[in-house]
Order: sequence, then structure tokens, then C-alpha cells
Amino acid sequence: MPRTVVPPVRFRSPSAGPGVGGDGLPERLVKYVPAETLAFFVPLAAVVGPERRALLITLIAVGLAGTVGYLWLAGQKLPADEQPLPHFYVLAAVAYLCWAVGVSAHAAALIGLDQVAAGVVLTIAVFLVPLADELLVRLRRPAG
Repeated sequence: MPRTVVPPVRFRSPSAGPGVGGDGLPERLVKYVPAETLAFFVPLAAVVGPERRALLITLIAVGLAGTVGYLWLAGQKLPADEQPLPHFYVLAAVAYLCWAVGVSAHAAALIGLDQVAAGVVLTIAVFLVPLADELLVRLRRPAG
């Protein structure tokens, strides 16, 4: 399984017919935040704590850059017709930020959310980010 979202076949070959194949919603969901980001952010955010606000913001920013960077590098290793569509990287950045707030009470506190609200933000992202990806793919689908 590639580490990035694989677009439907229609984007890989004009003669492939309707947009079939590619990753479904469940497969997409697990590909938005790379394991490397999880391994980096979770332990460090817990150690840094809320009193070191600038350091926590730096960790979030580095995690964001790492998320997009790792996914872009993974996408570049795929054949051109299997590389993620550009909007995937924007959605991955949104997913990462929602995930960071949802799993780190310290990150949630930065924007004034308690743990319940942060969990709701994460749950909404889990629900809407893959859906937004699917809608963007359908809007991009060539006519015919």
C-alpha cells in the first residue's frame, strides 16, 4: 500500500474510463498523518508541556512541515500517474493540525480548547477530511 493517497484510475490514464480504483475513504484516512510525525510529535509535546509555549508552537510547526514533506517525498517515489493530487497535501496539513490538537492537551490549550472540544475537532476532521478529498477528486474529474 503506497504511503500517500492514490487517485482514481481516471486521473492516471485518460483511456481508463470513469474514475475507478485508487484509495477508498478508509484507506485515505490513515494516510494523512505519517507515522514519522506521530513518533516525533506525541512524546515531545508531552515532555514540553504548556509552560513552554514557543517551543510547543515550534514542535507543531516542525510536525506540520514534516507531515507535508514526508508525504511529498513518498509521493515522488510513485509513478507519475499514481502520485497524489495537489489538494491532498493541503488536506494532510489540516488533518495534522486537527490531529495535533486532538491528541495533545497542551496543543489544544494553545488555542483555548479543553479536551472535550479538542476531541470533537479531531472527530470532525476524521469525518470530513477524507470526504473533502473525495469531493475535490470528483470536482477535478475530467468531463466525459
